[in-house]
Amino acid sequence: MTDNATDKDAADTRGARGRRHRRWRLAAALGLTAVLAGGGIAALRTSGPPASDAPEPAAAVATHSGRLTAGEAREASRIAIDAATRPGPAKDRQRAPQKSDGERNAAGGSGAEPLDTRRPTRATSGSSASDSRAEVQLYDYASDTLITRVVDLRSKKVLDSARRHGVQPPPTLAEAREAVKVILTDRRLGPGMRESYAAQTGKRLASPAQLRLQSMSFLGSRAKGVDGARKVSRCGEHRCVQLFVRIPGGKWIDTSRIVIDLSARRAAVIGL
Repeated sequence: MTDNATDKDAADTRGARGRRHRRWRLAAALGLTAVLAGGGIAALRTSGPPASDAPEPAAAVATHSGRLTAGEAREASRIAIDAATRPGPAKDRQRAPQKSDGERNAAGGSGAEPLDTRRPTRATSGSSASDSRAEVQLYDYASDTLITRVVDLRSKKVLDSARRHGVQPPPTLAEAREAVKVILTDRRLGPGMRESYAAQTGKRLASPAQLRLQSMSFLGSRAKGVDGARKVSRCGEHRCVQLFVRIPGGKWIDTSRIVIDLSARRAAVIGL
């Protein structure tokens, strides 16, 4: 074998090794890219049986500072609602002690009503400390209190909590649907809403989900006249809403003079 042939074999061997090394690096890079793109947390481990005392993985929270994902918002609301079943921060307990029957939502069920979930404002520009935090607004119908809780999605703990009375953010769709239920169970107002719906659709109105709803918070100061003001005098302290109801593909059902007190589960007709 000549020297040229020997050199050629060595070069081929080095080339094959280099190609295998490049393919391995490319595969590793693609695998890492897939993990990062999925927003997950990858734990690199050596081969062998898994350790029995390995810690539970952290919550799958994307390390970003933008809007919360739908999954993050749901998890933040769950943590904030569940916090009522155990002692909260001293700040929260001092401002408004919880009632013995616990917090309640718009339907009267256990747990406060979730209103809004957002990413809190960062205290320090460029810091990643708040990436796993979420600010949750809840309304406790048991005490007519607006609750704001800051939760950590990784530790699943409430970091801060505060309560305020007399503050009424815009209602949610869930609250608007509860308001429709109040109207439908009212013996004076329910038949009229059902008749309006049946006249335009030929169908029976059985659920608020059959309606297109918009709503706004209502304060008693908006009512005109002594009688109207008396009927809604607690709106502002209570959670009251005004509805704008539309039949899908059809006309509006006039509910402009109806105020629904969700805290008291009753409706009133007033002058505006």
